[in-house]
Amino acid sequence: MLHPDCMFRDVDRSYFLTGWLIFSRCRQYHFVNESLDWGAAVWYCRKNYVGLANFENATEMKQFNKTVSSAGYNSEVWIGAYLSFYWSDVSQINDDYWKWENQTKNEPFSVYYLCTKALVNASYWSWDHYINCSLEYPFICYNGTYQSPEFVFVNKSMDWFRALRYCRENFTDLAGSSLSVSNAQRLVSYGNEIWIGYIIHPQIFWIDGRDSSFRYWDESGKIFGISNPLCGVADMQRSGKWRLLPYNTPRPFVCYDNLPAPQPETTEAPKNEIVYRKVIKIRLKLKDSSVDLNDTAAKATHLKELQDRLKEKGVNGVTVQWREQPDGAVFHKDRESTQRRKLSCEF
Repeated sequence: MLHPDCMFRDVDRSYFLTGWLIFSRCRQYHFVNESLDWGAAVWYCRKNYVGLANFENATEMKQFNKTVSSAGYNSEVWIGAYLSFYWSDVSQINDDYWKWENQTKNEPFSVYYLCTKALVNASYWSWDHYINCSLEYPFICYNGTYQSPEFVFVNKSMDWFRALRYCRENFTDLAGSSLSVSNAQRLVSYGNEIWIGYIIHPQIFWIDGRDSSFRYWDESGKIFGISNPLCGVADMQRSGKWRLLPYNTPRPFVCYDNLPAPQPETTEAPKNEIVYRKVIKIRLKLKDSSVDLNDTAAKATHLKELQDRLKEKGVNGVTVQWREQPDGAVFHKDRESTQRRKLSCEF
């Protein structure tokens, strides 16, 4: 992609003109009917296309579904989403975060929270962070402040979320990092397991680093206590809705690439294509002030030169056109022509 203030290095003219350029790009999905784990699918798509499938909007999702359905496949396929877990002490999180009355509002949904239990022994205690939060264990709360806590053992078995709520309603909070092994040994009989105040909570990322606001999660999926890395699939039996599977589960997958926008006689893109447009501003420096860059032939010549430069740089699947401004011209003389700036094209 060109830098917003792009100028070719070898254009050496005496004054600057600015103009606007439109880039168009289409996305196309490719179903690969070979069962691979998620990491291998990522590698395959990067080698042969642009990457593993991702989505910006519902229109792309429909195009994706059509591609897979046309191949006659109606089960799960890998997409470019993955789940990363963050480990937190509950003292760092307020009640509003958990959305107590409707846990499914959390992304992707609450069933993927993993909780921490501790096994108390005579000389040590051991923690297990990847525990199904719906299991029931007794727990330790504390009163007072986090810096000067007074610990209380609650010999009632509850799931982790109920234990947290119980502590916050009757004491200060569920005991977490302030709980030492000596305090636990003093309160709990050896060999017993207890909940403590640590939780691993999820956040979704896309493999190409994009941050799309579009969501299509299937909240009917209920999977607890998975310690393997989790990655995204689209379930074609549920209209392509997304859910998560262990990364090492073999599945077919869908890649995408970018193709040139079609060149119809009208400015309207074909209805079955998705066209992305990006408008950027460029500056040209001219030696001869008598040259009229708004001349039809001059505009065509420079546009072809720009398209050829893109191809030389390996930028494929992009078409360019000039955008006329309200007065009908593309280029205008830059008032800041005396200001020198070092600019270059970046791809």
